Amino acid sequence: MLEGSSRAAEDLKARNPNSLYVVLMEWIKLTSDVNLRKYKVDQIYVLRQQKNTDREFRYEEKYVKNSINPVVVQHLFHKVRKHLKMDWTGGIEHGIERGWLIDE
Repeated sequence: MLEGSSRAAEDLKARNPNSLYVVLMEWIKLTSDVNLRKYKVDQIYVLRQQKNTDREFRYEEKYVKNSINPVVVQHLFHKVRKHLKMDWTGGIEHGIERGWLIDE
């Protein structure tokens, strides 16, 4: 699924370079050996901070389901808000004034 999201993000950013592509999920299914840097998404949020690999145990009485973490939601909110409020001016002339051309 992440590979599909990465391709979609790459297509979107080719058409609209100022776009922000965020993946939001309740649970995560990725393993630790996945290199996230190779994907074109801007951020991945896991609301419950919990893996999906234990889904077959979710209905057992002793299973502990993490609550949605408000800190994660707040980080998402601030990231989107900052992106929407950013200065969209730019270009070569603006970059020359700074000394570097591409914002980070």
